[in-house]
Order: sequence, then C-alpha cells, then structure tokens
Amino acid sequence: MKQFIFYIFVFLSLIGCKPHLSGKNTVIDQLLCDNYDAKVLCIEPKEKIGTVFIPRTENKREETSWENFSNYLYFKVRETPGFLLTFERDFTPDERSSIRKEYVAYIRLNGVRERMEGFEMGERTIASFHYLGALLKEEKRHTGESKKKVNLDQGLGLILEFEYQLPEDKKGQLIREIDLRWKP
Repeated sequence: MKQFIFYIFVFLSLIGCKPHLSGKNTVIDQLLCDNYDAKVLCIEPKEKIGTVFIPRTENKREETSWENFSNYLYFKVRETPGFLLTFERDFTPDERSSIRKEYVAYIRLNGVRERMEGFEMGERTIASFHYLGALLKEEKRHTGESKKKVNLDQGLGLILEFEYQLPEDKKGQLIREIDLRWKP
C-alpha cells in the first residue's frame, strides 16, 4: 500500500511539473508568408524584398483603371500578403481563448491602414493575411487615382507594413517590399 501511495505521489508530482506549459509563450519566429496549409504551417514563404508577377487577361480590362485592377487582384488573382508567427510551444486552452479574443493584425500601404482579413491558429502558430486588391483599391481611392489607367510595365513599388498585437499588449511588426509587374 505504501508503494502504491508513493507511485501516486510521484505521478501527481510529474503532472504538476509541466515546464512546457508554464511561463509565457513567446514568439520565436516571424515569417512573411502568403499561404499556409491546414495545420497553419507556411507553404509559400516570401522574402522581405521581391517581385510579384500579375498575369494579364486577354481583354486587358484590369488595365483600364486601378479600381478594375484591384477587383481583378481580389477576385481572380487572389494575391494575399501575410505573415506567420511561430511560438516556442503549443498553445494552452486559455492562451487559445485569449488569442481569439484579443489578437489583432493590421496592414498599411502609403498611410492607408486596414485590419487584416485572414486569421488562422495552429497548434503553435498564428497566420494573418489580407487581400492586396482590397488594400490597393482603398489606397488608390485615398490618393484620387482609382479611375486612372494601370501600367505595370515599369513596375510598381509597394512597401507593405504589417503590425500585430497579442494578448498582454505584446506587439510586433514586419515589412515587405514588393515590385508589382505584369507577368512576362
């Protein structure tokens, strides 16, 4: 009987000593990522500086105005810049709940700031993304260029600024520079 009680004591001590569940769960990696899988792992990582090639359609309607181009990006091309945060360990149920309630991410382009549309949570990852077409449409409305013709032959340099806020007021930022061009 004493041996049984001893084993129960040891077992309960081990349960109570879960170092992987104690302490704060911190971000160990921030990755620019435009697409991820069902487990919320990045499958389309992006560099901080790069080129995005946009295919042209036969009728070239997307070139007639920034508004048409933005709609094309949103509905057809579905270009979704984003990022993936990886934490040092799996989320606890309380952390999951807190993140769902308090996490927020924004994307900014030339002074236009929008809350990012996409949010997914994995075992120890958070992914956020936004439709570039939606952001570009708002930015061109803001500058009064939404009806102007689009020409990406020389490229269009964009600086996308991402920011996020986690529970307990933990914040972070990422920046991505893209050169938007017509696909050759």
